[in-house]
Amino acid sequence: MKLKDIAEYVSEKISSDSIDLDCYVTTDSLLQNKAGRELATNLPPQVCTLTRFHKGDILIGNIRPYLKKIWMADIDGGCNADVLVIRAKNGHSPNFLYALLLQDTFYQYAMKGAKGSKMPRGDKDQIMRYEVPTLSSTEESIGKFIVDIRDKIALNREINRNLPLSA
Repeated sequence: MKLKDIAEYVSEKISSDSIDLDCYVTTDSLLQNKAGRELATNLPPQVCTLTRFHKGDILIGNIRPYLKKIWMADIDGGCNADVLVIRAKNGHSPNFLYALLLQDTFYQYAMKGAKGSKMPRGDKDQIMRYEVPTLSSTEESIGKFIVDIRDKIALNREINRNLPLSA
């Protein structure tokens, strides 16, 4: 089975003047090594059209895929064209899709089709041909397990950031 069998690119659009800064995602606001996202520093300087995403969509930085920039949206918003928005098709789990796209094998595959040397971009058609494993467990249980682990790691990072430094 291929990625295109369980997911699709989002093509819905939204105007940049209809979202707030906290709902805007760029490749710069996506963090390397699957660390999620931080708030963007600014909205586009001129009104433009963005790709609209919804909670549960998967956003992937498409410039330099080897940086492994990925975030599962926990809000609705808009992103620039260098961010791919992938949505699970009906009957498939967004959590499972996220778990699949977190794998290093996905990024290795994406880099095989990347075009350009200084700022390689993933090939959108090639990405959708990514081979998805067939599993015996349900998508939702696998996806939930991975998302629960991700959430626990995020909580532990937040706790660690708030610990006082010892003298």
